[in-house]
Amino acid sequence: MFLVDWFFEQKLSDWVQGLGSLAAAGAAVGIALRQERNEQKRAEAARVLRRQVLAAAIAPILRDMRSSARFRSGVLQSVGRIGNEGSQPHIEELVIPLPDIFISTIERIDVFGAATAAQVYALVHRVNDYNRHVKAQQDWDVPYKTWGSNLRPKLDAVTETLDVLMPRLDHEVDKLDDIRV
Repeated sequence: MFLVDWFFEQKLSDWVQGLGSLAAAGAAVGIALRQERNEQKRAEAARVLRRQVLAAAIAPILRDMRSSARFRSGVLQSVGRIGNEGSQPHIEELVIPLPDIFISTIERIDVFGAATAAQVYALVHRVNDYNRHVKAQQDWDVPYKTWGSNLRPKLDAVTETLDVLMPRLDHEVDKLDDIRV
């Protein structure tokens, strides 16, 4: 009974003030949590937009690289037919260029996630490896007839990597087109 007596002896104002303090503390926590959720949503939206814009910048470069690889494939077929009596192939016709904009965007490629970033790094490595082998064919006076068989696996690796990357980035660009202003 002491508890009931003690309860009735308290002033109503003390109870109202105590409940008000608890309600204010709960509201403050709720507001802070809501602000944090909103900030996380804004940060995620900004990250998605950065990813889509970067994809829009890189996708045309990848399409150009694919066209370039197809052209190089045709040149390799021609080089294999000319024999050593023909004129030496021009290295510029066989090398796949890596544009500066592509190289400068690589440091931000992590916005696509680890798998896509790894594919981009693999692409750069494979293009550089192919270009090194093109130069080596010339420097080492390798017979022209064997250039195709020596360079084809390197060129195929570049093409395969492009075939993996392009749909991923095109998907990101498509989502950018879906944004309503």
